[in-house]
Amino acid sequence: MTLTAQWEKTSSAGSGGGSSSGTSGSDHKTETTVHPDGSITTIVTQPNGTVTETTTDPQGNKTQTVTKPDGSSQTTVSNQNGASSVVTTDKTGQVDAQVTLPSTVVEDAAQMGEAVALHMPGVSATNDRENAPTVSVILPSGTAAKVEIPVSNVTPGTVAIIIKEDGTEEIVKNSIPTQTGVTITLENGETVKIVDNSKRFEDVEDSYWGSAYIDFTSSREIFSGTSQTTFTPEQPMTRAMLVTVLAAYDGADISVSSGSWYEAGQQWAVEKGISDGSDMEEILTREQLAVMLWNYAGKPASSGDVSAYADGSDTSAWATQAMAWAVEQELISGMGNGSLAPQGSATRVQVAAILYHFISRMG
Repeated sequence: MTLTAQWEKTSSAGSGGGSSSGTSGSDHKTETTVHPDGSITTIVTQPNGTVTETTTDPQGNKTQTVTKPDGSSQTTVSNQNGASSVVTTDKTGQVDAQVTLPSTVVEDAAQMGEAVALHMPGVSATNDRENAPTVSVILPSGTAAKVEIPVSNVTPGTVAIIIKEDGTEEIVKNSIPTQTGVTITLENGETVKIVDNSKRFEDVEDSYWGSAYIDFTSSREIFSGTSQTTFTPEQPMTRAMLVTVLAAYDGADISVSSGSWYEAGQQWAVEKGISDGSDMEEILTREQLAVMLWNYAGKPASSGDVSAYADGSDTSAWATQAMAWAVEQELISGMGNGSLAPQGSATRVQVAAILYHFISRMG
């Protein structure tokens, strides 16, 4: 759908819903539409089939799309605040976007604690990583910014994959899906691909309460399945599983081990002060989970408590502060029956849900 298709064209003698006019010459045809909101769209069609559509809103922000007969196109957005973007789509459908943000836009968003919404057409995530759309952000030298890349088909499994200078790629584990796109913090000149990296597990139905959390964590390759086709969501986690998951999220290399499968994660957890490394094969309790996340977050202060839960007092003294923090941050909530179950086991799906909230807040 073109921009002009979003408004009904009426004559100037109509009900005031907008007006349109057209002219034609020997070399091109021009149509102009004035929309009810005051914006103006001009469409110029060349004899060779090239169509240039330009819309200028009342504030002077301009969007221009040039579409060629072979299906390739280029959309340029120029805003009055200095932000701009150029999105090129070749005839095969490959999309490349370059967005430029001035310091004022970056600073204003940072002061508001918000991501900069990139003014560009939404890209479509694909599971074809090689041909996925790419987005580059140009910032003031030496700066970084949290941005929201618009994605037309975003899901919990939509991830940003950063393309490094040496050409290698890495999933950005704290790229967060929103209702309209993906948020990510980028440095000047960095380029990312937008990919649908969703995994499919036979034992996780779309209607299952934890399916979105499982999709989020598995697509970022923080969590893996118990097999190629199963996730086993209700299986209790062990301490070894959690330190391995956290190490993966932190970017540690957990693939090299001369001993047990969890040795690398265990060593990472001890070095980082996340765990003392003991009882790795024991079932992970909800309060132990809270403590490890609290340690990872740097042991932040908390004004929360667990007294709202009937069994809140069952929390061990050494875990009380961490559990209060986890409850305050809405990482851990009740079990549906008013209980906190601090001594209860943490299942794989519970950990996936808690990690989703944890990463969303940390990111």
